[in-house]
Amino acid sequence: MLVSNVLSLDNISKSFGARKILADVSWSMPDDGRVGLVGLNGAGKSTLLKIIGGVIAPDSGRISLPQRARVAYLHQESPEMGGRSVLNETLSALTRLQELDLRRHELEKILTQSQEGPAHDAAMNEYGDVLSELEHRDFYTAESRAESVLFGLGFAESDLHRDVAEFSGGIRMRIALAKLLLDQPEFMMLDEPTNHLDIEARNWLEDYLASYAGGIIVVSHDRYFLDRITKKTVEVARGKVTEYVGGYSRYLVQREERFLQEMQAYENQREEIEHMEAFISRFRYQASKAKLVQSRIKQLDKIERLQPPAGSEKPPSIHFPKCERSARRVFELKGAVKKYGDLTVYDGVDLVIERGSRIALVGPNGAGKSTMMKLLAGIEPITAGERFVGGNVAIGYFAQNLADTLDYSKTVYNELSEATDAMSSREIRSLLGAMLFSGDDVEKKVSVLSGGERARLALSKVLAHRNNTLLLDEPTNNLDIVAKDTLLEALKGFPGTVLLVSHDRFILNELVNEVVEVGRGHAIRYLGNYDDYLRKKAEMELASAGQAAARINAAKASARAPVLASTNGIAQAELNGAHAKADKRADQTRRVDDREAKRRQDQMQKRRHQLEASIEGTEAERASLANEMNDPNFYIKRKDADDLIARYQQLGRDIERLYADLEKIETDENAVAS
Repeated sequence: MLVSNVLSLDNISKSFGARKILADVSWSMPDDGRVGLVGLNGAGKSTLLKIIGGVIAPDSGRISLPQRARVAYLHQESPEMGGRSVLNETLSALTRLQELDLRRHELEKILTQSQEGPAHDAAMNEYGDVLSELEHRDFYTAESRAESVLFGLGFAESDLHRDVAEFSGGIRMRIALAKLLLDQPEFMMLDEPTNHLDIEARNWLEDYLASYAGGIIVVSHDRYFLDRITKKTVEVARGKVTEYVGGYSRYLVQREERFLQEMQAYENQREEIEHMEAFISRFRYQASKAKLVQSRIKQLDKIERLQPPAGSEKPPSIHFPKCERSARRVFELKGAVKKYGDLTVYDGVDLVIERGSRIALVGPNGAGKSTMMKLLAGIEPITAGERFVGGNVAIGYFAQNLADTLDYSKTVYNELSEATDAMSSREIRSLLGAMLFSGDDVEKKVSVLSGGERARLALSKVLAHRNNTLLLDEPTNNLDIVAKDTLLEALKGFPGTVLLVSHDRFILNELVNEVVEVGRGHAIRYLGNYDDYLRKKAEMELASAGQAAARINAAKASARAPVLASTNGIAQAELNGAHAKADKRADQTRRVDDREAKRRQDQMQKRRHQLEASIEGTEAERASLANEMNDPNFYIKRKDADDLIARYQQLGRDIERLYADLEKIETDENAVAS
């Protein structure tokens, strides 16, 4: 009998109150599928993920999974954690396997105490299943795999033994993602997995998921991420799902083609209906045309009327209020220093920002991007140096914590309308619509909004003022792709200056014309967009490596030339420094390798002992069966003779497999030892 390796949905429906989110959805994907779920905000993407992940139940329909397949769901909300280190919290994802390993120890005791009998046979069968499961899940390499995942997601080695309670909600979301990746379920449901990751961690996650053996369904507002890891795109709209082949970029092309076809069919039908209705209206009261009129009426009744295709509704747009022109030089920092106690974030930065610039601040987490925004906005004072702001500069500054300044007693609409005198009621509603507040949402009290909704409202307040300079720190974190595109188009047409911190590579490429890299106390400017910045960085690193090699070669040459003794001393010092750094790196690598080798040796030794115990027990059982089968009256005494012979043959195959595994382990042990 063939076992299905497909996850399938059969007529899944889900409603919240009177609102139908999903209506008789049927769909399937293989266990190695890569699917991106897309759709407008509120279309039901997260609802569908939660139903598949077992977080909520459908109102009707059923979900079918391959035998023994596990489904794991990554929530958008930060989980409650505390009382364990980051590493131990991550390893807690394997609680079931840890319990299985304890059971392995119990079974080994049973097998050593009893060499035959029903209890022994049952224990032997269970022992094989337990070992198979532990090996399949790579349980004995769990700690090293956990460290690898945590490092990839941006944790430092010093973080691994800190209590998770010390970290923010965003960092705890990273730990939750690490736990899911370590658990290696057959199907992953990932709801915005990149929300709290910097670009380096996103790149690592893309590489990890691209080579993952299981099935993945992901909701993400990062189109680069979707293009990189997905092979199919499923659009959720009006309670239904539509599948497209390819990642997000291919989906956009196919959706546009489908939209044009559906719109043409809709318009053709509407034209036909209007023509028939005009005929009926014109000849309804003429007796000579009565038969034809009745015929047309019957035809109209039989027509199954098409709905306008999804996407025909024009999304709200953002129109910035008219602002005055600023001075040509908007900001200037001269020898700027910023310290927090003993920590120096910037150490003598010179930076000029001119009118009309579109600048992205980039750098790893903790490099000082948000600090630079605060310095330029005047939110934080500089410790030393000078900060100049040009004439007629009107600054609009957005950061996630601005949501804390909202008046919780007001409605969404009133909070925005009372904050600006530069926009009409229609423009205010359009801006709120672009920020994903539609219909009755604008009458909600701020107090009932989620954290993401409050952040979007705070961003709306910044965009609604007559600012000519925008400092935006992660403005798209809580926006879906359509809202991101709307904001991007608005910023492209913004007549003033934009400084941006963002981990969205599409916006960094489409909007910015300069990149300022911050870190190690400095700020370095690169012309071009984010891809241009990456190319120039790679070229500089290559050139730097070539220069270092040239200096070392020069140092070696000067060492052979007594006449250049003083120069040789300088070059030799550089050479010695390079060697010292290389030796230090080699020592660090060697220590890591030695530690890993020791761990692998211990794991292989444990596995070898397990195999030897299994071989001993299996051979004992087979010998017992052989003695019984050698009895001349075997077939008379045993009515289950055929079953016992089959068992004997199976034990022979098991012994061969166990010896092959033992031989491999011994070979690996020798290789590690050497």
